[in-house]
Amino acid sequence: MAYNGEGVAALVSIIDELQTVNLILADKKVKELLKCLAFYPEFRAVLSRVNQGFDYQAEKKKALQRVGEHHVLRLPKSDKSLVAFVSSMLVEMDAGTMDLLAFSRNYFPATTGAESLDLFVASVIEPFKFAIVDMVVNGMKEEQVLVERSVDFAPSGMGEQVKNILVNIVKSVNETQGNITARNELLLMLEAFAAALDNRDALIIKALWTGLKKYLSSVKICAREIEQTETVLSMYLSTK
Repeated sequence: MAYNGEGVAALVSIIDELQTVNLILADKKVKELLKCLAFYPEFRAVLSRVNQGFDYQAEKKKALQRVGEHHVLRLPKSDKSLVAFVSSMLVEMDAGTMDLLAFSRNYFPATTGAESLDLFVASVIEPFKFAIVDMVVNGMKEEQVLVERSVDFAPSGMGEQVKNILVNIVKSVNETQGNITARNELLLMLEAFAAALDNRDALIIKALWTGLKKYLSSVKICAREIEQTETVLSMYLSTK
């Protein structure tokens, strides 16, 4: 059955306003967003479901990471966990235990605070919006069961060596001028690669590095770091 209620329209409107709001009013918009989620029963029902058994502090520890001196946000992969995590983070921001603008500047660095907030909305709030609206309109789906495969784990020492090189790559990417979208795509790829190193799945590490290496080469940066990473990976990973 199609959903035609006003809750989704209200939520979308508030998030659209958050994308253009004056920085001094950003906290007020977060409060309005939370009030919207609390007011409409369809949102309350979804939030009640996704928060069953959800451990925000544990998920927060996994999501908020550092690569060298840089902050990295790794959002949960499933829509249920994403909605639970982002809604809990917004509650924390509204309570004052997490600063929205400081968080945006730290995890989405840009030339201005307004640009950092735009990146936060695009990278965090927009995925949250799409996920919760889909749950309201189409109903909550069962989580897909993943097909297991045998994992070839990379040696633990390899990840630390590569991460030391990644620090310089992230620094170089952040210092590049020009297209902000391209820079953020590179940072997202670096974030995924760092997560793969943490998980030590050799196949995923090799696959992500192949794409990342091509992207870095295409924009003509980090030639030295590419060579260093290639050397370390070839020492530890099978080429089969």
